[in-house]
Amino acid sequence: SVPPGWTHIGRLSPSHEVQLTFALRQQGMVRLARFVDAVSDPHSPRYGQYLSLEQVRDLVQPSPATLMAVLKWLQGHGVENCRSVTTLDFLECRMTVSTAERLLPGAEFHRYMKGQHSVVRSPLPYAVPEELAEHVDFVGGLHRFPAERKVISRAWAKKEMESRQHYGGRAAFHLGVTPSIIRKRYNMTGGDIGLLPNNSQACAQFLEQYFHQADLAEFMQLFGSSFGHRSQVDQVVGHQGKGKAGLEASLDVEYIMSTGANISTWVFSNAGRHESQEPFLAWLLLLSNMSSLPSVHSVSYGDDEDSLSLAYMERVNMEFMKAAARGLTILFASGDDGAGCRRVPGGNHTFRPSFPASSPYVTTVGGTSFKNP
Repeated sequence: SVPPGWTHIGRLSPSHEVQLTFALRQQGMVRLARFVDAVSDPHSPRYGQYLSLEQVRDLVQPSPATLMAVLKWLQGHGVENCRSVTTLDFLECRMTVSTAERLLPGAEFHRYMKGQHSVVRSPLPYAVPEELAEHVDFVGGLHRFPAERKVISRAWAKKEMESRQHYGGRAAFHLGVTPSIIRKRYNMTGGDIGLLPNNSQACAQFLEQYFHQADLAEFMQLFGSSFGHRSQVDQVVGHQGKGKAGLEASLDVEYIMSTGANISTWVFSNAGRHESQEPFLAWLLLLSNMSSLPSVHSVSYGDDEDSLSLAYMERVNMEFMKAAARGLTILFASGDDGAGCRRVPGGNHTFRPSFPASSPYVTTVGGTSFKNP
């Protein structure tokens, strides 16, 4: 179903090009699960003995029968413009709408808009031939709309407004929760900074907004005087726009570099430059295609679990297992609503978990509320 706020623009012409992602069935999942348990358990003799990306590929890559069946199916419909990943378990293919609708019976490609953001999705379910079902986990780029982070509510902003009204419009300006306040609350001293050259961290962004290096340098100059820090992101992976800096993007970068201070930081910017691309899925493919990555990834992203298919979530869990086998730690925000709640008109309210925060292969992080920062 189409989420609230998205406006239907119309069905695409048959000649329009779309990009689809085929998640190919993997091998060795039971062995991978056992391996992840062993390297993650401090009491295991294999603790910390992680795999390289190439070793993960050798463990999980699809069977020759799967690769042959999927390639034959695609080529039989004239789909030639495809690229794979190092682990060989994803294919990204470009094709016309008419080809995609023949390839995936039932699918219809329509354009939707929300503000300035447009996406191409199918409001109808798709099918794959019965003989392909055992070889394909899901096809990305058809159903899932971009998840948007809710605006962060700040209790102090409300109090400041009340204070202004009470004192005739005059009130002291409050900066809010600055890095020094967070570091003090968590008992971090000036010595609690990264010192080893192999320390590394990253944040991932999926909204079409960007941070600016100059803003980051100015932020650190204003708020980083009490601790050793870096003032530049070392590497941006993906598209870095030149427009106005985004609030969410700036917050992510400034605060990971203030708490994980003096640590080499990367930013993964996956805005979904192609209308039929899923930004989160594009980030997962990057993890399967880069042999050298930061050790820790912090991600403020989530979908309502009940909006996703079981096949999709199980496959995403496999991707996080692959990351864990390589020694990567992935942190997800628990969401602005804690456990979350689904309000059913005229019925009982139920919990509404957020995914991937509910995945057993990531570390989910809640928030800290500051009453008097």
